[in-house]
Amino acid sequence: MELSYFTPRVLTGVINLRPVKHDLFTHFFRPLDPKPVGVLELQTSLRGASILPAITNYAAGTMRKGEVLSVDYVKAPRFRPKRSFQAADLLKTQKGFSPYDSRINPVERAIADDMDAHRDDIDRMLEIMCAQAAVDGRIDLYDMIEGQVVKNYTVDFKRPASHTVVLTGDALWSNAGSDLVGAMDAYDLLIQEDTSGLSATDLILGKNAWTVFRRHPDVKDTLDNRRIDIGQLSPRVGAKLKGQWNGLNIWTHNATYRDLEGNTKHYLEPDYALLLAGSAESVIEFAQPVDVKCEGPAKIFAKQFEQEDPSGIFTIAESRPLPMTRHCGWSVKIKVV
Repeated sequence: MELSYFTPRVLTGVINLRPVKHDLFTHFFRPLDPKPVGVLELQTSLRGASILPAITNYAAGTMRKGEVLSVDYVKAPRFRPKRSFQAADLLKTQKGFSPYDSRINPVERAIADDMDAHRDDIDRMLEIMCAQAAVDGRIDLYDMIEGQVVKNYTVDFKRPASHTVVLTGDALWSNAGSDLVGAMDAYDLLIQEDTSGLSATDLILGKNAWTVFRRHPDVKDTLDNRRIDIGQLSPRVGAKLKGQWNGLNIWTHNATYRDLEGNTKHYLEPDYALLLAGSAESVIEFAQPVDVKCEGPAKIFAKQFEQEDPSGIFTIAESRPLPMTRHCGWSVKIKVV
């Protein structure tokens, strides 16, 4: 099997067939087919529904305008991880390869491992962007230029300021007398008002928020963890689902990542809770990679190439995803501790 066999078409096919590494926040966004564009249209709606008039048997049809939307155009981000090509090394020295074992081809295994590593990088970045969109109502994109971290741009979904709540005093969840049921109902009504009727379906809790939540008198005797159907969720996502309470799926999340300066960041800060409507129109758009070898739209493009200095054979993957939510009032972020 020669190295020339691993064309961009082959590697792109492989990487898009590898298992998805998505985690919790990406679960709330529906991936769309890639588009042959570099700029994406961002549509946001706030209280956009209107009534349909009733007419008589003799009246003409009612001309309807489209839903009132705020429309912006956003350049799709570009992620391009690069690493040395393990499969190329195996073509030179097939260490540990038994020609009598038809079940294992070390070159094919190395290709899958290389593509999995690229996929993990891209899917992790996608999870970070989905978390930012859900938790903060915006996505901040950065680059490292001459050793300095520079913000490229911010994608702002225009979430209303009333959807960020900081509790104080007796309203804190650490106070046994606070009204969690009443608070959730109030935040649910806020989501319904700003999304033309969508109801909250999920409550995601940071580490400290989960601790006070499960100990609260409104919760500890009523959290139902006996009727959980995780369906198609991966085990690591399903393990975060703690049960159902007051009609909501209850999740915990305490994962972290490092930003470009090496600082540790939480996807959801430990003292915060996030209430959201899982039925909101939240999607992941994919723009076409700009690599000259890319022949058309693809969620992830991959290729291998040889470089003289430093000498070696490398693989590059490129993806241009952007999570978007049309219903800007779909979530409420609450500081509860």
